[in-house]
Amino acid sequence: MTFEAQQSRVDALVRLIGLVVFAFGILLIYYTYANAGVAGQAAEIVTINYSLGIVLSVVGVFAAFAKFK
Repeated sequence: MTFEAQQSRVDALVRLIGLVVFAFGILLIYYTYANAGVAGQAAEIVTINYSLGIVLSVVGVFAAFAKFK
């Protein structure tokens, strides 16, 4: 197996992981939005969940669409 074939597989794996991380970020934002009105859930937790969802989404997008050398 040549170096280019191995690198291509690694690139594809990183892109797949990036898409999975992006999906988790979007799901975290969605479920936080859907359950934000639940009694007993502190507002600070909602803010942290939104922040984590945004960070996961951004990192996932960067990993999915990065140019590899």
